[in-house]
Amino acid sequence: MNTLMQASQQWATRPNDERFLSLQDLKAKVAQRKSESWTTTPYTKDLRVLPVDGGLVVNVYDPSQGEVIPLYPTHWSFGQLAQYAQAPASYLRQLPPELAAINLQYGLEFNPIRDGGLILAQSNGDHKLRAITSPSYGRIWDMQVVEAVERVNHDGRWQVPAASYTTTNPLRATTLYASDRDVFLFMVDPEHPIEVGNETLFRGFFTWNSEVGSAVFGLTTFLYRYVCDNRIIWGTTDVRELRIRHTGGAPDRFAYEGRKYLERYANESTDRIVEGIVKAKETDIPVRRGDTVQEWLQERGFTKAQAKASYETAVMEEGQARSIWDIVNGVTAYARTIAHTDNRVDLEKKASDLMKYAGVN
Repeated sequence: MNTLMQASQQWATRPNDERFLSLQDLKAKVAQRKSESWTTTPYTKDLRVLPVDGGLVVNVYDPSQGEVIPLYPTHWSFGQLAQYAQAPASYLRQLPPELAAINLQYGLEFNPIRDGGLILAQSNGDHKLRAITSPSYGRIWDMQVVEAVERVNHDGRWQVPAASYTTTNPLRATTLYASDRDVFLFMVDPEHPIEVGNETLFRGFFTWNSEVGSAVFGLTTFLYRYVCDNRIIWGTTDVRELRIRHTGGAPDRFAYEGRKYLERYANESTDRIVEGIVKAKETDIPVRRGDTVQEWLQERGFTKAQAKASYETAVMEEGQARSIWDIVNGVTAYARTIAHTDNRVDLEKKASDLMKYAGVN
């Protein structure tokens, strides 16, 4: 059994204006933001950075309006703009606006990281530059993610996890978040426990996204024993993760893979989950006489280092590495220590593939 800290980190760092009490409130926020947003794809050298009112604006031609719009960068988009100009954002933030504008303008005209960009702007009384990304950036809107969660929660079974202070400070207790750069939702199903032997487990998931390029789309599903007041998730197992990078095909991939993945998880039969866990717990790792578990893993595509670390993690987390369930949890626990996304996802897939040795598809 493992511990997940991602939701706790969100809980500890989000200010009150990024916390929402219901899916409806969260959806209204991100839907309004989407309706006020617009995009254009200018040549980088055509952007004009000017000092104004103690700050900066980026003049961008909006072809839909037929006029130049002055956009005020957010903290996030200023960093992206500096990256486009190949200038250090931390240094530029310390300069007077006049000097920062000159440095940015020079970089955009004569030394840009690429010739064109995809501008995401928002107009709602004033005009914000929300993001500047590659023209091939495949945007998954935060609203799409919230809508996908809303659809699987038509019966209200998925809830914000309970806390001792929920009635006195519901905003502090919530696990539904959105900022100007991302969304993060953590929900659980407390009314449909899963009994496996002498253990009681519950289903939960968290999902996240950024429509401005600060994070990929991600969805993590898991079984757990309990969630404490500071949103640490204890006793997790069967942890599975899906990530979708914002490449050109990302919106379609989210529609046909991300959303359906969540729907399958939400509607998955409890009996099927229990049966799979029981089988995996009862099935010994089929190691040949004289071989080790590490050697068995290497024969199934694990590197020597991965096999060793997975075995040691299984012993540490489960107390042994005897059953398929032990080693699968060892692999997934070790995978979560890997920083590089592609390597982590590849290892998690290998862990999932091991379940077939217990007759679980």
